[in-house]
Amino acid sequence: MNDKNARIELRVTQSEKMKIARLAESCGISQSEYVRQRTLGYAPRTVPPDVFYDFFQMLCRLCDEVTDKVSPDTERRLLETVDEIQRQLLLPEKSSAKQIREEVAMWQQQVSGPSKDG
Repeated sequence: MNDKNARIELRVTQSEKMKIARLAESCGISQSEYVRQRTLGYAPRTVPPDVFYDFFQMLCRLCDEVTDKVSPDTERRLLETVDEIQRQLLLPEKSSAKQIREEVAMWQQQVSGPSKDG
């Protein structure tokens, strides 16, 4: 059940809207979901090409096939590698509060630019 019923509205420039739309599309999610994830400290990842999923699926199948044929340590390392690939390439990255503050400060500097007084 989708219980997202509270609204937040914000205004952006046309170029900001286009950038948000482009970034959301590259991640394969809606603009609302993109802004929601970024606001909550996640960095959505772009959608990898289909060939990535083919290779990832092949790797997972190979791990299943060798499960009983390798040492427990090798099996553990294989599974850790698959998990790390998934974590680094598929799952959104979570930013710390400090990273978010630094990123917002950087945005504010870019938006404000130099003052008219010099």
